[in-house]
Amino acid sequence: MELEGTVRDGVIVLDRVEELKDGDRVRVTVIDSERPKSTFGERYAKFIGSIEGPSDLADQHEHYRLGTPKR
Repeated sequence: MELEGTVRDGVIVLDRVEELKDGDRVRVTVIDSERPKSTFGERYAKFIGSIEGPSDLADQHEHYRLGTPKR
């Protein structure tokens, strides 16, 4: 069964509630949102440059992460 509705003042208002009984479990999926879509980079841009590490970290990440010999 699939039902649709709208969020009003933080409450989900279903179009047809007569099909649901007390105790029925439901899953909510947002199908249309007017929130601006952001990329991974936009969401985490505030962290760019916040970690200081060795200058060769990108090339030698296995050495620093796993302790393998440097290449």
